[in-house]
Amino acid sequence: MRSLRLAVLGLVLSCTGLVTAQEASPLKPRQVAEFWFSTSVNVKPFSKKSGQVYERKFYKKFRLSGELGYRGNENLFNGKLLYTVLGMRYRFNKHVRLLLDSRYNMRGPAAQNSFRHDLQLDLNTKVDRFTLGYRITAQHEYIEITAFRDILRNRVSVEYNIRKVPVNPYLAAESFTILHYEGNMLVGMRYTAGAQIDLGNDRSLDLGVRHDREIHLYDPAYRWIFAASFDMSIK
Repeated sequence: MRSLRLAVLGLVLSCTGLVTAQEASPLKPRQVAEFWFSTSVNVKPFSKKSGQVYERKFYKKFRLSGELGYRGNENLFNGKLLYTVLGMRYRFNKHVRLLLDSRYNMRGPAAQNSFRHDLQLDLNTKVDRFTLGYRITAQHEYIEITAFRDILRNRVSVEYNIRKVPVNPYLAAESFTILHYEGNMLVGMRYTAGAQIDLGNDRSLDLGVRHDREIHLYDPAYRWIFAASFDMSIK
């Protein structure tokens, strides 16, 4: 997987260059704090029947998933978004996984609710106790054509497995590029420092701090995001 490692390194360097080359906005970026919470479950829908020796390869590697998430502003109870996700996952091998998600965003009476589809490809490889990851996501939201409907996201990450400790710290960087009829443009970067905590019994807790920076927008915002996610798998 040497090519994957080189691709991850190249994307990290390109993301850094894009941020330093961003155009200055006439307005000072707004500083915003947000709190994100979510819980998800992964289910293997086609289990091997009792007494059955052979299990089809597709059934073994296919999963269904569901997620419920909440996002609030500085006031924790001042919600800006509640969303639900239904998805499908298929792992081709230990390095490659394909995901398709359908998401419904509920923003309250002051904003428009919307549907969104995400098609995502995950690549990862292990080097000693490190796991290097690359994720590309094509995102389409069913909103007015003049808005940011189509976004291409590229994310690179590195995670470290601490020996005999159920906590894996990680770092990640993600770029957001809009695909628009008036032209494509980089509009944001997101940096994350966090830790994946193994709770046992196929359950985990992800805690992280994210710094989200809007780029090339007239009135940009810089967000500090405090995120927590509980995940479980049902075999």
